[in-house]
Parts: sequence; structure tokens; C-alpha cells
Amino acid sequence: MQRGNPHGVRAHVTDHAVRRYAERALQETVDAKVGDPEAILELRRRKVPVGAICRRLAEAGGLGVANGAVAVVTEGLKLVIVDRSVVTVLAKKWRQDAAPAGPSFPVPSRPRTILELGAGA
Repeated sequence: MQRGNPHGVRAHVTDHAVRRYAERALQETVDAKVGDPEAILELRRRKVPVGAICRRLAEAGGLGVANGAVAVVTEGLKLVIVDRSVVTVLAKKWRQDAAPAGPSFPVPSRPRTILELGAGA
């Protein structure tokens, strides 16, 4: 048993989850028109450690399986679990290139009250 998963439960890991992990954690993208099995072959051709990714996702996803969870957050990524399988990996990291949620305006200064001025403000 490993330290990260004390019960030794492992989740099944889909090709799609491995592909998304490679994209979102390792920045290894494969053409979107290519299916998941072909994407795995392409990742292996590029020497991406597909087996190590599977083991990492199986262990982390196993924690969710053991606890009946539908998702696990690890390494800043969200692993989605369906029927004891890690089916996809979503980015949870804050992206610096992401647009702000809404317009940003400076807060206007407000006049001070007598109470605030008396308190040394």
C-alpha cells in the first residue's frame, strides 16, 4: 500500500482521462479530431509516460472510489469518477490568461465621518 492511498483501492482509468491529464497537467496536446485510443498511441510515440499517468490516476481515483466520491481534487486537477472509473480530468488551476469574471471598477473614495476622523483615520 502506498502512502497516498492507504486502503490500496484503485480506480479504472479510461483512455480519455489519460489524454486529458496529458493535456492539462503536462501540456501535451493531440489533435482534437483523433480518437482517444489513437491519442494514447501518439502520446506513447512522443515518450509521454502513459503507464505512470495511469498508475497515478488509478491511485488518486481509488481514494474517491473507496469513499464513494464522484470527484477527487489532486495536483490542482479534478478527477471525475463514474462507476469506479476515472473518466476525465478537469483543470482546477487558476489560469493567468483567463478573463476576469466581470468588469472591474475602482472603488470610489467615500467621505469620512466624524467618528472615523476622531479614531485617527
